Amino acid sequence: MNLKTEITLIRSCRRTLAIELRPDSTLLVRAPRRLSLKEIHRFILGHESWITRKKAELASRPEPAKKQFLEGEEFPVQGQSCRLKLVESASSCVNLSGNRLVFPIQLLPTARESLTKWYREYARSYITDRVRHYARIMACCPSSLRITSPRRRWGSCGPADSLNFNWRLVMAPPEIIDYVVVHELAHIRYKHHGPEFWRFVGAYFPGHKNARRWLKDHGHQLDF
Repeated sequence: MNLKTEITLIRSCRRTLAIELRPDSTLLVRAPRRLSLKEIHRFILGHESWITRKKAELASRPEPAKKQFLEGEEFPVQGQSCRLKLVESASSCVNLSGNRLVFPIQLLPTARESLTKWYREYARSYITDRVRHYARIMACCPSSLRITSPRRRWGSCGPADSLNFNWRLVMAPPEIIDYVVVHELAHIRYKHHGPEFWRFVGAYFPGHKNARRWLKDHGHQLDF
């Protein structure tokens, strides 16, 4: 294969092979546990033209402009544009007030780090609440919950049923956040992406296909 591409292989009890090109141009391949590497390699080779085309599509996407942290600049919170309000304040805390992100000017030298910290704290509070809500109705209890900073995924469920969520997820609309929460909670019961898994997800979030499509189309914009 002529493509220089990093590949992550995930084996599970699924019965079919699946391939996905991530936003960072790496490949995610899902395969049955006992399938040989030779067969997996043949499967990837068979998708070489698809991979090339998808990489070209990714490369043509405009990168979100880096924020300058200027008065009135917009930042997404739960899918809504919130304008930055620079203030002189004795407090060194960022606050959300209506549709304004109130940002103390003394934090400007470390603006990106300070706002990232605020987003992480906001994500921890909001996502924890949504996990509790769905965990109760889905009867899926996670062992722990962490807010992380991966570039490659929005959430994950560990072997011990620990849930991890990307802090950038709270930039997305509420229904997209809920989809990722339901998706990861469903992995507590099903450690694969087989038909049973998707039926279970669909029972609690019928719009999962639209949510997945939204993340593929717009997920790269959730950053600053």
